Amino acid sequence: MANITIQFMGTGSSFSKKYGNTSALIFIENNGTTKKLLIDCGRTTPDDLASLGYSFADVDAIFITHLHGDHVYGLEEAAFVGRYVINKKPHLIFPHEKLKTDLWERVLKGTMMNGDLPRLMTMEDYFVSTIVEREEQYFFLNDVMFSVFPTVHIKNKKSYGVIIGERDFIIYSGDSMLNKDLIDIGFINDCQAVFHDCQMFHTEDRVHASLEDLLTLDESIREDVYIMHYGDDLEEHVERIHGEGFKVAVRGEKYQFVVKEI
Repeated sequence: MANITIQFMGTGSSFSKKYGNTSALIFIENNGTTKKLLIDCGRTTPDDLASLGYSFADVDAIFITHLHGDHVYGLEEAAFVGRYVINKKPHLIFPHEKLKTDLWERVLKGTMMNGDLPRLMTMEDYFVSTIVEREEQYFFLNDVMFSVFPTVHIKNKKSYGVIIGERDFIIYSGDSMLNKDLIDIGFINDCQAVFHDCQMFHTEDRVHASLEDLLTLDESIREDVYIMHYGDDLEEHVERIHGEGFKVAVRGEKYQFVVKEI
């Protein structure tokens, strides 16, 4: 049995100026110790951490759901702070090896390969990394299981969500279209909450779940679904969101749960 506290550093979409890029700090209290997992580290995340009283020194690991700027552009600062300020390499957890390769080669290398060493620097100079084994599809932090699952987001771009705990677990969608079967099966099998990507507009070419999509969930489930990754027009929709039975994930608030082992 472990205590899980989820505190959002930001809850907004890629273009949000009011709510910050969606990122959550997960406190895992188990066996008398507490570890902190940061899910994603986007453009606004370093400032969001600081505004809530944290720094990268407080983070034990960072899980990367996918490679969009609002989920990874803060990693350059995390690496530089780790190397030049706190002498602690950030520990990155990747749900697939391709995310690690592409993060360095296509996102970070151009601004980070020239540094304080007499050679071109590599990802290993800045980060410690773990890749989730394909056969297992889970990792442990502070003896709590985190299961990763693929999401449908951008065509031909790998993206993942994560399930926290084994029993009475929590689903965190990452950027994703609605996987109704996953959520329906989850609530049959002791899921206690879902934090789900949601945009307020519904288009045929959407790459995020819309509110209309989430309305296909059974009313008995909606009260345990928290909407995140929303746009700056949230306030125009809050009355309807609550009226339909959903909750809104709020930046800075702490959501507390207890998960159990099987």
